[in-house]
Amino acid sequence: MREFNEAETLFEHLTEVDPYRIENIDTYSNILYVKEERGRLSFLAHRITQVEKFRAETCCVIGNYYSLRAEHEKAVQYFQRALKLNSRYLSAWTLMGHEFVELKNTPAAVESYRRAVDINPCDYRAWYGLGQIYELMQMPVYSLYYFRKATNIRPYDARMWCALAGSYDLAGRTDDAISCYLRAESNNDREGIALCK
Repeated sequence: MREFNEAETLFEHLTEVDPYRIENIDTYSNILYVKEERGRLSFLAHRITQVEKFRAETCCVIGNYYSLRAEHEKAVQYFQRALKLNSRYLSAWTLMGHEFVELKNTPAAVESYRRAVDINPCDYRAWYGLGQIYELMQMPVYSLYYFRKATNIRPYDARMWCALAGSYDLAGRTDDAISCYLRAESNNDREGIALCK
């Protein structure tokens, strides 16, 4: 969480220095989303709409705002608008995949994540999202494949190792699961998932 706080401070400074900047503003909105800063995300969405309404980044900021309010259908609409403005906009595909998971629309979530991976095969969030979908569908062979991709991209991220361990558990491969939980613990498992297992 410390990294998010530092990044938030940097983005706040950046918006003070250049209030009309739109580039990477969606990253700032992701930080506010993760920190559940609903009021600040609302303010950002309102401000950025006044700066440039017809930009993919603006649509993503608004989509994040609606997602945080658990208005997932509206969030999808704004991510789709972002994609009409820029069909190769990676964040919109990945975030829309998250929304479709929330809406329990598995085929649309898979399609969104796959489109994200097609655009950038190094987007761990899309690989992780695909892994989660197949894990929910009790298909550990597929979830293992996708979680392995995510851990290869982010080998220092304990969450990726915990997810992979969970799939190994689901597949009945206890020794592999233990190995992954140990790896998660060695990568500073802040959420304590590995220790609970």
